[in-house]
Amino acid sequence: MPRIIIDCPTTGAAVPTGHRTQDFDLASIVEPRSFRCPVCQKVHTWRGHDARVEARIEGGLTSAEATATALPN
Repeated sequence: MPRIIIDCPTTGAAVPTGHRTQDFDLASIVEPRSFRCPVCQKVHTWRGHDARVEARIEGGLTSAEATATALPN
């Protein structure tokens, strides 16, 4: 099931929010939700208009996975 991702406001990287969806209207998420960003370690708050469903890209990785593999360890 695809993950819901946002762009990290600190780094601009695509990061997973910890939520997944099959067929879900992101616009219906009006209450803010929070999560700890795996990239910058800060807590980010998001709503449906901030998010998107991850898409598969070249090489079979998701957009968030491709970003994570490009980051230094």
